[in-house]
Amino acid sequence: MKNSNEKLILLIIKYTPPFFIILLSIVITIILFENTKNVFKKEKEITQKQFIENNKKVIKNDVNHLYDFIKKEQALTEQKLKENLKERINEAYSIVMNIYKENKHLGKKRVTKLIKDALREIRFNNGRGYFFIYSFDYECILLPINRKLEGTNFYNFQDSKGLYLTREIIKRIKNQNEAFLTWSYHKPDDMEKQYKKLGFNKYFEPYKWFIGTGEYVDEFENDLKEKILKYIKNYNFTNNEYFFVINYEGKYLNHIDEDLIGTNAYEIGNTKSKDINKIINASRNNSSNFVSYIQLKSPYKNTPTKKTSYVKGLDNWNWVIGKGFYENEVNKIIKEEENLINKRLRDNLKQLILFTIVLTIILLIISFYMSKFLKKQFRNYQHQIEDNLKELTKQQEILAQQSKLAAIGTMIGNIAHQWRQPLSLISTIATGTKLKKEMNSLDDKELEEGLETINQTTQYLSKTIDDFRNFFNSNKIKKDFSIKEAFENCFNLINVQFKNHNIEITKNITDTTIFGIQTELVQVLINILNNSRDELLKLDNQKRIILIDTKEENQELIIQIKDNAGGIDEKILKHLFEPYFTTKHQSQGTGIGLYMSEEIIVKHMRGSITIENTEFIYKNIQCKGALVTIKLKLHK
Repeated sequence: MKNSNEKLILLIIKYTPPFFIILLSIVITIILFENTKNVFKKEKEITQKQFIENNKKVIKNDVNHLYDFIKKEQALTEQKLKENLKERINEAYSIVMNIYKENKHLGKKRVTKLIKDALREIRFNNGRGYFFIYSFDYECILLPINRKLEGTNFYNFQDSKGLYLTREIIKRIKNQNEAFLTWSYHKPDDMEKQYKKLGFNKYFEPYKWFIGTGEYVDEFENDLKEKILKYIKNYNFTNNEYFFVINYEGKYLNHIDEDLIGTNAYEIGNTKSKDINKIINASRNNSSNFVSYIQLKSPYKNTPTKKTSYVKGLDNWNWVIGKGFYENEVNKIIKEEENLINKRLRDNLKQLILFTIVLTIILLIISFYMSKFLKKQFRNYQHQIEDNLKELTKQQEILAQQSKLAAIGTMIGNIAHQWRQPLSLISTIATGTKLKKEMNSLDDKELEEGLETINQTTQYLSKTIDDFRNFFNSNKIKKDFSIKEAFENCFNLINVQFKNHNIEITKNITDTTIFGIQTELVQVLINILNNSRDELLKLDNQKRIILIDTKEENQELIIQIKDNAGGIDEKILKHLFEPYFTTKHQSQGTGIGLYMSEEIIVKHMRGSITIENTEFIYKNIQCKGALVTIKLKLHK
């Protein structure tokens, strides 16, 4: 059998390296081939992702720039309107002043008619703007949109908020000669709703008039909208890039397809209604978001195409401005990448196959020489192992014999302690009975009691002999036994010595069944308890305590034994389980007790044993000592 195993090992040494080299080469080739094949897929995904992310940045940047431009124009709307009105009034004032200077000799009535005729038909701001003239006596001199009111008094004329307009105008221009004024008034085509209106008035001193004009702010703003839409329409982009503008009702205000402008997106079927809702809802409350949707009619053969747009809302105009890109654009880039990757794939595969062949040949050569070297080394190690094994076996036999002799010596001492008190009791009873018999004072009852006590004591001695004989029983058969019973056997062997030295043992032991050799565990427990006893004997005028606890946890029996002997020097803790290591005098210990204890727990019972220092409180007393923890499996 030995030769058969050796041959098998030599065959493994000889053929395993070449086998694994060839296998490894094949596996590496397959892996590299698959990885290279996956390069295109990964690069395609990366290209697509980068394309989308880059385009998102571009369209977001463009929309934000347009949004900022519109907001800036909106902010300047009233300022531009003021400039427009002031410019118009200055023009009218120049006309009026020139007519007056050239014709004042004709008299006020004639000059007034000339002025009214000159200004009456003038219109501006897409026909909405006109000039009016009032006197400081609140008389209407010129009102082109309603000539019937000319000549009437406007002293009590109010706007919708109760502002006396002519009074307020005269009040302001008396000190400044010109002034702006804001009021609310209805439009000729809408007599119910009130609209904000901005006016500018200038004092004409020769006749104590004020010349003025006004404009509805929203009407002027509509002009601004048209201007901005025209600006957006003329904004040039490449490919299929463009700004689109729709209002919150879905009406197209700007689009690259001019046929769509003015139509409603909900009706023309270019985009699904739910996607239109998505675009509008993403923009409300001046919000901005990326929105992905399917455009049913696209530049790509008029087929449905996924589009991603960045949209932003202008709530004060009920506008959605946006710009998007078609994700099909990435296919062109991917196609170019695919051609490059395929070329790299073919080149890489050629290099890979060549590299694999060369590497395999080199490794096989190395493997051949390594196999011969390992075979030679194996033979040398084989002889060394045989020599070391013989030496180790011899050492183990010596250690076991020393441990057995040490245990016998300890047990003999324990027998002496266990028997001393019972034998003394028997001797006392026998002597007392004999003395009473000689003095004729021995009655039958006392004789029976004495004999019964002697009988019980001899039974105890007999049981003690059985316990010691079981401890040294060489029939080591593993079986189930109770940990509680093992501790009882242990205490039966050592209890007297601990009582004689006033060592208090507190026990909390569960009735747990484990599998193993009971006498070996008892030997370990005796070693541990005797070590604690020896350390406790060093204490003067101090209570001596040993605490024993057992518990079941995570399919293990945990045994913990601790004392208050002050603990172990940290420098020697890691050496405690080494053979022949002892802190006692040569006459007191051999240093193999804990070594054999670890051998029994770890190798025989498949458990673990550790020793550490610990601190604990016992009966309101702070204690410090050693803690031994033994863990044993609960299953066989």
